[in-house]
Amino acid sequence: MNQYNYYTKSYEKWAEQTQAIFDFSVLVHYSVPALKNQINLVERGLVTSLSRPDYYRSYRQGAYSDEELLKSLKTRASNYKSHICEYLLLTLFSYFEAYIIDVFEELIQFQKGYSYFQSLAITKSKDSMQKAYADKHLRKSINDLKPIRRKNKPDQRQALEILNKNNIRLPFEHFSAYGIFAIGQKIKDLKSKDIPEILMNVLLIDLTEEEVESFHQIRTLRNNIAHGRKVNLDVKSVTEKNKTLTKLAKKVDLHITNHFMISQI
Repeated sequence: MNQYNYYTKSYEKWAEQTQAIFDFSVLVHYSVPALKNQINLVERGLVTSLSRPDYYRSYRQGAYSDEELLKSLKTRASNYKSHICEYLLLTLFSYFEAYIIDVFEELIQFQKGYSYFQSLAITKSKDSMQKAYADKHLRKSINDLKPIRRKNKPDQRQALEILNKNNIRLPFEHFSAYGIFAIGQKIKDLKSKDIPEILMNVLLIDLTEEEVESFHQIRTLRNNIAHGRKVNLDVKSVTEKNKTLTKLAKKVDLHITNHFMISQI
């Protein structure tokens, strides 16, 4: 838990989904060996047929002891470990992608939506502009920072201090209004390759080179699986990769709850 004993709803959903897919993996790894054993018993004549499945049922007499069915199931079961690992990694990465999108949306909804969030930045900038030009002393400080040729160079450091002391916004802060709009457009069509950049440059999360590289390694694996390329995975390696995603998800959630889930009323 983070220091405030609080996670976003998006994180809780992601954690539940992640656990569920691992629970399914456990079930499969128990079920397939049990199926293999039952096939062996049918082939040896020690039991009359396989158990009837919940789906893919047949009402043909002798269907569950049919030689072709037994052969087909044995073939499918032979590579189940590699298949389940591929499906695990595909699903885990997809859940992480969904978490990043969901947590952004949750953050923005907490701030009453993109339009309202953007309007706060616009109002603050416009109020600052009006305040600065309504006061001759503040206006002088602004003029001292302009690229105007003059004999005596003004003390620009002092001018900045005066503006900061009076909460006058500077140009980089005025761009924040458009930044909120741009984020909304980006999140609507977020590509997984852009996730680290969004985390670092929008949420200002400090990611190490190792964290970024590890994320892209997992993303590349996911892409290889999705495009039918051969990969070498087992449950242990998938679990280690999920630990990487889990660590990153916790880091993101802690940062968001500490610095962005703050009501601006």
